[in-house]
Amino acid sequence: MAHAEPPPAFHQCTKTLTYQLFFNNLKIGQMTRVLRWQDKQAQINAYSNIEVLATKTRFNQQSQVYWSEEQQSFLSKGFRREVKGLLGGSSNVLFKNDGRSSKVTVDGKVSSFTSDTLPLLDADAIGSQMRLGLIEGKTQFEYNLQDTDDVNRYYFQVKGKERINSNFGSINAIRVEQIRKSDRQFVMWFSPDIDYQLVRATYKRKILDLKAVMLSNKKVCPPASQFSMNTAMPAPNND
Repeated sequence: MAHAEPPPAFHQCTKTLTYQLFFNNLKIGQMTRVLRWQDKQAQINAYSNIEVLATKTRFNQQSQVYWSEEQQSFLSKGFRREVKGLLGGSSNVLFKNDGRSSKVTVDGKVSSFTSDTLPLLDADAIGSQMRLGLIEGKTQFEYNLQDTDDVNRYYFQVKGKERINSNFGSINAIRVEQIRKSDRQFVMWFSPDIDYQLVRATYKRKILDLKAVMLSNKKVCPPASQFSMNTAMPAPNND
């Protein structure tokens, strides 16, 4: 993949994305993702408070994502997850050998995973890599998602471009769907008008009917004069 050299300020920003969460069209809480980029690495913090049928769940995850020159892709360094309430517990995941292996600790129990093909990635690295692919015009995606109990292969495909209504007015969006899974429907919309960020997602499976809609998108970047204009980056901007 050819390298590009966009303004370095694009890669030193802090981005705060907030989403309204729905279950069966009822509001159940909000989720916020804060991405702090510095050079080719990011600290990503995601947290949410959810209440369904008087059951409260608090979710918090911190992850580290970086750009690999050798692999020409975003990879995961590790993540920590804390869930309080329904399905509560603590998890810590570390990735090694450019995502070829991982060590997962869940409430003190340790497991190990390996991959000889696609690298093992957490959800934040997958989000960064998919966004980069959409910027580059790619239409097919395949990932190994490392969760806290297993590794799952996911396939996605761009299904077209749409004009959708949002909290930011009528915007352009790229529709991406999960494929090769007949028991569920997982659809995401990324908007070129809003930094190619995820602006809407829906997930339907059996009795589950979930939706996330972007409420706000804030980006704070330091003055460009603070950076060396010789910094080479892989794409027009990072996640």
